[in-house]
Amino acid sequence: MKLRAVLQITGVVIAAAVTGALLTRPLISHLMDRRAIHNGPWRSSATTGSSEANPWERAAVALAGLYALTPQEAIYFTALTDSAGEPLRGECRYTVSGAPPPARWWSLTAYGADHYLVPNPAGRYARHLGNLPTSETGRFEIAVSAQPPADNGLPSPPQGPFSLTLRLYNPAPEVLSQLATLPLPTITREGCP
Repeated sequence: MKLRAVLQITGVVIAAAVTGALLTRPLISHLMDRRAIHNGPWRSSATTGSSEANPWERAAVALAGLYALTPQEAIYFTALTDSAGEPLRGECRYTVSGAPPPARWWSLTAYGADHYLVPNPAGRYARHLGNLPTSETGRFEIAVSAQPPADNGLPSPPQGPFSLTLRLYNPAPEVLSQLATLPLPTITREGCP
């Protein structure tokens, strides 16, 4: 009788742990999207990496990243959709275009659905101020696809969902008060097979 009770309790505990693990990521993602500052396809928060970050935000950073700098050091914008609101898909080709954001340094990185960098033969994991050609006016275009061009491309996974993260390092002081209105790059879907 005692062994049966122990097995039942163990089964309940295991079922609860599995259920909790399966629901945690979607719940945190949903709550973070609802609390985020929206700017076109980009999502951000003024408190990521600071002592003012709420528990959900801290959990989201722990699940999807290893560490977040303070807002004075870096502002993070993440896009899961293009500028038309369609989910980013590895099967499609995109152009990310705009003017350099007001920061000392900026970078754009693609992440697979697992929140890890996208493996690629070129070993290219980010486009930034130092490795991207710009026009005479300073504008840039980044081709995002599974097989991007070498000069301005950023590899995405060959299929499935992915995200883009725009990081602004040492952002201009006014950036924190303009997260919802700051001119950010557009993400245009160029085509899908």
